[in-house]
Amino acid sequence: MAPQSDEIEDKQDGLSARKADLIDKHVGRRLRDRRRTLDLSQQDIANILGISYQQVQKYESGQNRVSAGRLYLLAHIMQTSVSHFYEGLPAGDEILSGRITDMDLIIPELETLPNVNVRDALSDLVRAIKDSKIMTS
Repeated sequence: MAPQSDEIEDKQDGLSARKADLIDKHVGRRLRDRRRTLDLSQQDIANILGISYQQVQKYESGQNRVSAGRLYLLAHIMQTSVSHFYEGLPAGDEILSGRITDMDLIIPELETLPNVNVRDALSDLVRAIKDSKIMTS
């Protein structure tokens, strides 16, 4: 029996949501990294924006999406461009194809760790997990 139209839409919505989550997490990581570079606390950012520090935590974890207007203000506060938060994302076609996962975005982040031994060990671990049957179950 062929899938119903609603079932197909639900699967597409789930895939779209997963792709959006991937981007939200990336933007959140970039937001956190920039905040730390500037030696600002989550409370500092929250005070400037008039929100709770918990909301900043949710932005940084990708749990909550940052609106376009809020991202614009964050870029201003953090003395950078809005595009800074999207740097390092793969091409849109790759994300839309479903070939990109959180792991694909985490591995390059590991390359920024200062300790070479830790960086190499974590990179090897992440790659091993990615290639293992654990990720496909």
